[in-house]
Amino acid sequence: MGVNALVRKVLDDVGIKSERFNLQWASAAEAPRFVKLITGFTEQIKELGPMGQAEGLSPEEVKTRLENALNLVSDRKVRISFGKVTKTVRKERQFTNEFIENLVNEKMSGSIASGLLEANLLSVLKANKTATKTTISKALGASSDQVEKILAALDKKGKIKLSGKKWTLVTA
Repeated sequence: MGVNALVRKVLDDVGIKSERFNLQWASAAEAPRFVKLITGFTEQIKELGPMGQAEGLSPEEVKTRLENALNLVSDRKVRISFGKVTKTVRKERQFTNEFIENLVNEKMSGSIASGLLEANLLSVLKANKTATKTTISKALGASSDQVEKILAALDKKGKIKLSGKKWTLVTA
């Protein structure tokens, strides 16, 4: 249930309809339920249409957003934050979807937002090869202070470097 809530939150935050994801459990003894789940999900996806259509996104935008989502859920800070949510769920012994979704929204929104901003910043540099802090701020719709913090963190990790006034990705 926790993974379900996390994936839905991340998809929503990257602009992909979370209805495109569904995780349900069915035992081998529940064949009729399994058929009902698969049939319902298939109908739902058919209604949404091809990936990106319902979202109004080009195939390239969909690819970039999904890459950013994957990078986000692979991020150490996000995984640690998710671990804390899991501990809270176990401690409180509240296993309802509503409780878990509220916890994910409450406790992970900050790490998800900053992780997505970082992923989007890297996408801007990947697309443009080099960019100034001002250009990056405008492209992301983020404040100069937010961008500066992320640039400093990425520079410290060795993922980007500053050449003059322009930032570039560090290639391996």
